[in-house]
Amino acid sequence: MKKKMTLLALCFMCVSLISCGTKTVETDAPKTEPTSAASNVQTNPPTESVQTEAVPSEDTETVIPENTEADETSQTAAAESDETEVTEQTESVSDAVTAEQALDAIKKYCYDNNPDLKNMADSGEYNIYWEVVSNEADEIVVLYRSYTGALIRYYIAPVSGKTYVTEFVPGIMDAEQRTEESFNVRDYID
Repeated sequence: MKKKMTLLALCFMCVSLISCGTKTVETDAPKTEPTSAASNVQTNPPTESVQTEAVPSEDTETVIPENTEADETSQTAAAESDETEVTEQTESVSDAVTAEQALDAIKKYCYDNNPDLKNMADSGEYNIYWEVVSNEADEIVVLYRSYTGALIRYYIAPVSGKTYVTEFVPGIMDAEQRTEESFNVRDYID
């Protein structure tokens, strides 16, 4: 929650600074896009690979930012925040739950919550199974077919491991319904 509030405050400061933080000085030359001496500008459509290095001249519009202490502080905070986000995203993507891990974790979760389920599954008398039905970048869905005939889906966020559960009982329910059950699948990964 603290991270969300900090991020919200940072975004608000950035929007505020962008809206009133620059002055433009126009020359007598025709209007062109603002450029900076240190930036590379791609002037052709993305299909062509020609890039030119922008060099300020009398024909360009120069942007002069107002440098205040508050601007420098917020720019430093924004740079640190960007570095932190990139690091967290890199770590998160490499630590993402795989479909196999999700399937094994959901089985373990089911066995932990119903100790008799292991014996039922091994006996062959019941039609019980688990399968990964969807494996997208932002969500893994594991289907569990219960011995009662209920179809229970576990929706897993691969990066965070947060999981919520829906249930559908054919012939009894009209549609899949979300249950109050939620947990973190990482707690069940070996």
